[in-house]
Amino acid sequence: MSSNKTEPGFVSFVSGGPGPIDLLTLRGRGRIESAEVILYDALLDPGFLELFPENAEILYVGKRAKEHARTQDEINSLLVKYANEGKRVVRLKGGDASIFGRLAEEIQILETHGIAFEVVPGVSSVTTGAADLGISLTVRGISRQIIILDGHTILEDERSWIGMENFFGTIVILMGSKKTKELAERLIQKGIKDSTPVVLAENVGGKKTTYTSSTLADTLLDGIQKQTSGPGILYVGEAVRPLLNRKDKIQKQTIMALLT
Repeated sequence: MSSNKTEPGFVSFVSGGPGPIDLLTLRGRGRIESAEVILYDALLDPGFLELFPENAEILYVGKRAKEHARTQDEINSLLVKYANEGKRVVRLKGGDASIFGRLAEEIQILETHGIAFEVVPGVSSVTTGAADLGISLTVRGISRQIIILDGHTILEDERSWIGMENFFGTIVILMGSKKTKELAERLIQKGIKDSTPVVLAENVGGKKTTYTSSTLADTLLDGIQKQTSGPGILYVGEAVRPLLNRKDKIQKQTIMALLT
């Protein structure tokens, strides 16, 4: 006797890393290669497409500023739909999904519908940028804490600045490269010294990572102009001071050439 019962589906939230495919974890790669449905975001290396199984259903659901392929509600509905069909679903996100990746919203909808899931961690752009710059975000006696802020909304949410007056560490601001003057002004208002170093890193993880170094005082006056159209990360704190003193900025593409 045959049964029409559908096996329960399963969703794997896979963190794809900051872009380059060689920063994808082995576990993440395995989940992608065995997926039946893949919902993937923007900011991923085209090489990811080569990992997608030929017989899998592939949907681009990326969201960039003012350009959303799918709304968050639509993405939530797709996750529930395919999981209820008994499919192995991969929700592929850039960076580490737990950092400003709307992971909590998608987990909540799955839990509401009783759908099993897992979270596969990944390499964050936060630490990738520090690696590209050749710095440590924590330095004994100088930086004992790290704050990660969302540059899109932080200027509108006063709660995010509470306690900043006594902060002793490195401030990392994602998605804030278009608001450098405003961010510098607010940080100075909150008690961060205007001589504090600021670094804008762009296209972290790739072969053409660039950075621009400044101070809060100079950033308040002139801002920091982006050198590329790629995503940028702001690092603020004494941990990045060595970048102010480097006269010879080694181009990352030169380093990559030596390794290949």
